[in-house]
Order: sequence, then structure tokens, then C-alpha cells
Amino acid sequence: MCKLSKKKNKLVSYSNMIATVGTAILAVTALITVYITVSAWNEEREANRPYFTFKDSPEVVLRESPEFEMVFTNVGEHPAVSLWSKSIVFQSGLKEKPVTIDEYALVNDIPKNASATLLISLEGINKQKTLKDVPPYFFVIVLRYEDPIINESFEQTLYIKWNGMKGGEILTTNHAEEAEKEQIIQYFKQNRINL
Repeated sequence: MCKLSKKKNKLVSYSNMIATVGTAILAVTALITVYITVSAWNEEREANRPYFTFKDSPEVVLRESPEFEMVFTNVGEHPAVSLWSKSIVFQSGLKEKPVTIDEYALVNDIPKNASATLLISLEGINKQKTLKDVPPYFFVIVLRYEDPIINESFEQTLYIKWNGMKGGEILTTNHAEEAEKEQIIQYFKQNRINL
């Protein structure tokens, strides 16, 4: 009987060990499932956040004085609230002080697919307009806004180059190149301009 009892104890011991290993595997599997679920939820949350893009290409238009006009649209699923922008306009030669530093705050919510227009007055270059030739300018626009659903703040910085005017004709506006962006960042450091 002693041999049978020892065999039975060994069998119970093996069964307990198998059950413990099985439980550990199930626990690890559950942890992996929770991790994957949380990661997917975070990715979905980030994908649904408000995000601004251009509705139309930004452009300089001539009215009483030249103005930079940019229409941007919230392409995210969530609305954006407390939109604040800072615009800095300066010659592409990067030797002079900015002609415009302007801040703008929008109190209304910007829901999905809604647009907002940003107008920047370029009165500082109005004298050059009469000459019909205006050198290229950079526009740096910082957008800060909040997502009221996930309670997070976001920031976008746009680097834009207007190619100026030639013979009274307004030239194109496009994104600044990577090398130009680096030069702009150095220009801000040298002139102690904070975004």
C-alpha cells in the first residue's frame, strides 16, 4: 500500500504541476490580450483625435493690402476646441526682424470636416507691393488645440514659403523644404523668437 500511495502522491504532484503551468500560461495569455486591447484602443483614440489639414492651398491675395489666407479643416473624428494660433512672417533671407507676429484664438468648437480661415495681414510689406516686386517670405504658423473627448492638447507647426511677387504678379505658396525648416529654427534661436 505504501507503493500505491507513493505513486498516487507522484500522480497528484504531476497533476498539480500541470495545472499550475496551465494556469500560468492562461494568465500570460490574458495579460497579452489586455496589452493588445489597450494598444489598439490607444491607436484608435489617436486616430480619432482632431487634426488640421489645408482645405485649399494657402495663398496670398491682394485686397487693400496683401493678406495671407489659409483655410484649414479638421479631418479628425473628434472636435477641436480652444484653437489658438501664432503666426510669424519674415523674409526668406533671414536677415531682418519679422514683419508680422500675430496671435489668434477661436472660441467656437471646430467639429469633424468643419473649416476655419486664418487671415494674416501683410501690411509690413505693403510698401514693396507698389514696387511690384516682393522677395520671398516664410510663414510659420503654430496651431494649438484640445480634444474635449480624450482631454488632451495637441500642437501642429506649419512651415510655408510664399515666393513673393514678380512684376506685380503674385507667385506661388508652398511648403518649406527640410533644409529651409532647419534655417528657420536657427533664425528663431538667433532672434529669440518663441513659438
